Amino acid sequence: MMTSARYLSFLGTLFIATIAPAGAQVSDLPDLGEQSAAIISIAEERELGENFMRSAHQQLRFIDDPELNGYIQALGQKFAKLSGSQQEFHFFIINDNSLNAFAVPGGFIGVHTGLILATQTEAELASVLAHETAHISQRHLPRMIARAKEKSSLPTIAALIAAAMLGGQAAEAAIVMTAAKSAKNQLDYTREFEREADRIGMQILAKAQYEPRAMSSFFQRLQTSSRTYDTGAPEFLRTHPVTSNRIAEARARADRYPKTFTQDSSAFHHFRARVRVLSSDDPAQAVNYFAGGFRTGKIADENAHRYGYSLALLKANRLSEASKQAALLLSRNPGKVDYQMLKAEIEMAMGRLNASIGLLARAHQSHPDNPVISQRYAAALLRGGQANKAKQLLRKVLRKHPGNPMLQKMLAAAAVDSGDPLTSHRALAEFYYLNGNARAAIEQLMIANRYTKGNFYDQSGVDARMQEIKGEIARYKDDKDDKKHKSH
Repeated sequence: MMTSARYLSFLGTLFIATIAPAGAQVSDLPDLGEQSAAIISIAEERELGENFMRSAHQQLRFIDDPELNGYIQALGQKFAKLSGSQQEFHFFIINDNSLNAFAVPGGFIGVHTGLILATQTEAELASVLAHETAHISQRHLPRMIARAKEKSSLPTIAALIAAAMLGGQAAEAAIVMTAAKSAKNQLDYTREFEREADRIGMQILAKAQYEPRAMSSFFQRLQTSSRTYDTGAPEFLRTHPVTSNRIAEARARADRYPKTFTQDSSAFHHFRARVRVLSSDDPAQAVNYFAGGFRTGKIADENAHRYGYSLALLKANRLSEASKQAALLLSRNPGKVDYQMLKAEIEMAMGRLNASIGLLARAHQSHPDNPVISQRYAAALLRGGQANKAKQLLRKVLRKHPGNPMLQKMLAAAAVDSGDPLTSHRALAEFYYLNGNARAAIEQLMIANRYTKGNFYDQSGVDARMQEIKGEIARYKDDKDDKKHKSH
């Protein structure tokens, strides 16, 4: 797992590779005004973020779970839509017990499982996502570069870029390592960006009907708990330092809003329980946690707690006990999708494949457009040797959710198993494209072309998609070359 220092190096290296030729100095960059903050375009920010994501998948432990990713995306998109940004946002979860969250250029926002488990309410988690969304919407990266570019070399700016994304003490560390004469100005900039992210983030939070006071209360609790850490403050406080003044400012700002905000959703408590189980390397420890909650009675949501207990028992291979807990949940709420899918998971683990498929089939029938159910159902069908049925199901769901990369990846697998290489390579192309790897997508489409077998309709579809992606790459290159030409 990367430390803050490694993030700094990682992001800085990616920046240099993305927007500058070898040996370039900052004077090669276009001289644009601070107000426009267009020293790098949104397209270039996106490429930087995509480069980060490709490399991050090799170095970080991403949570690859349909339920968890579905929740964090749905929550994050509430703030993305209210941010006023034209960028596309993608929210993801890193399996790391440190308390941290970060924003990467191009609309990519990551949150660690440790931070999720440190939140006590949905509004607290929402406040973190809203803050990170504000970093992206206010384009803090290009604004920092615009201010720094006249006095700094490209490697210096690379460090400052990472600082802008990480903020706080990580930013201060990066600045200390750069030119001393400009350190104070850059330090002021990073602190200004943190204050601005607080202000804009709270506006977004309130518009989404979440309690704005959650931001200051969460920061206060983290600051208090940090005094008990043997190794120093939590990662989030090192990258987003919280002073007493900053907490006071957040409280004063929040007091301007009426106390008429929504309560925690049951979905949040189920999400948090699932995070606790899936992020644990010791299922027995997770079982003990939930069992302890029942003993003490310190439970925020009894059904969500029991859901986590059943899932923990499943991961600990205590299948009979897990099944009993899931059955109890279903007896209370037979129509709840989370419980149906949990029961299906348990049936699968017990070797009762047909029972698992039956449960998922009924859930899919009730919720045909739910991508999470569809992914679980298709996976069960594939395991049961029903690849063609899985392929048809996934094709239908993808008509409404074409931007879901995991559904595209599963369609590729179903197509392979059903003897349909053309569909497989086209689906893989979309999977790579959605994960920011346009060149790999083109390679898959070139392979797909070999399987069109002269069919005009198929060949036209593959060629059209290939030209569309190539056009995006060319437009980005032309824009980049044009900006470089104008800067000389």
